Formats: sequence, structure tokens, C-alpha cells
Amino acid sequence: MARPFALSLSVLVPLLFLSLGSALQLGLSVGTMAHSVSQENSPTLTYEYEVFVSFSAEDTHKSFTCHLFGALDRKGIHVYKSGFIQTEPMKAIEKSRIAVAVFSKNYGNSEWCLDELVKIMECKRLFNQRVIPIFYDVSPSEVRKQKGNFAEVLLNGSGDKVNSWRVALTDAANLAGLHLKPFHLESEFLEEIVESIWKILKDEESATAPSRGQHSVPIITPQNDFSLRHNEWTFPFFFFPKT
Repeated sequence: MARPFALSLSVLVPLLFLSLGSALQLGLSVGTMAHSVSQENSPTLTYEYEVFVSFSAEDTHKSFTCHLFGALDRKGIHVYKSGFIQTEPMKAIEKSRIAVAVFSKNYGNSEWCLDELVKIMECKRLFNQRVIPIFYDVSPSEVRKQKGNFAEVLLNGSGDKVNSWRVALTDAANLAGLHLKPFHLESEFLEEIVESIWKILKDEESATAPSRGQHSVPIITPQNDFSLRHNEWTFPFFFFPKT
């Protein structure tokens, strides 16, 4: 009886290993397919612009923001220029690498601006878009806590919109940004903004550049590094929100 039993084992053991091998191959195939599907379903962006600027036409269009657009153009940075159709900016926000929000006294009075800001913060969450808040003639705390002019429009808006505006204003003001303080030259402030944007673009370009013998693989860096490695920024106007 021992010999037939040994013979049965010699047949069964290879069959067992074959079954295990097939199961492992099937598991790897399913895992690979799932990974491919998840990559295909993950949100991606096709960039058409390097910078989108959200600003109030009421108080900065012919002054500060106009000068900012000129400085970015001179640096060769491709900026979206808004048209007169409200849906256009929303699409342009999605197609921009960096979104700049110029908070001024009348920014909070514009529902258009606030809707743009909601879209900007949505793109930050979904696509890790870089967001740079600029505080021009207002303090970060006014924006964060919706004081002064930022409180007025919130009193009259519809409930759902007001809630989304509040969240967007608070979240944007909590990001590291640039604050023009009294007695600082506006021309120098503009230069610092442009250099900050230029550095981000160059850092992203170098991060995605292929090394010799390798294919280019995009590397997405979290927003906190615009809050960026603190010691790499020496700009006198750079503002880090208090925790």
C-alpha cells in the first residue's frame, strides 16, 4: 500500500504547484488591469496657459493687475487674458498650471471673482493646481475671516453659494502668499511675484525633464511646497499664514 500512496503524491504535488502558479498569474493579471483602469480614470489636465489671474476689474484692472500682466508678458510667461463670456474663465482655470488670486478691497464684492476662486480651489483639490494668493491693499486675516468688504457680499448671497465662497476664501487665505505691506514699493512687489511664478514653472520643468536614457515621467509636487521650503524663499513680501 505504501508504494501506490507515494505514487499518488508524486502526481498530486506537481499538479498542486501548477494550480498555484496559474492562480498567481491570474492575480497579477487582474492587478495589472485594475492599475491600468485606475490610471485611465484618474483626472488629468491639458495645460494651455501657465498662469490664470483672478482679480477685481473694479479696483486693480487699470493699475496693479495691468502692471502684473505686463511684467508676466515681459518674462515670457503665458497668461490667460479674460474675455466677456463668463464660462471662458472657468475653462481657462482648469487649463492653467498656476492660479493667482489678487485679493483687493473690491474682490469680495464681485460674485464673478468669488465664483472663480471656488473653481480655483476645486482645481487645487482635484488636480493639485498651484495657487498663489496676492494680498493687495488688504490683509490676509480680512480675507480669511471675511471682514470689511469681504463680509458684505456674503450677507446677501444665496445659502449654497455663500458657504462655498466662505470656504474658498478661508482656504485660499491660509495658503502661503505674497502681501504688499505699507511703505513697500509696488514695482519691487510685482518683481517678486513674477520671480516666484517663474521659479515654480522652472522647478516643475526640471522635475519632469527626463534624465539620460529615461522617459519623461511627470512628478506632481504637493501645494505645500509653495508654502514651499521656507528657507528657499528670501522675498521680503512673502507671507506665511499663522497656524
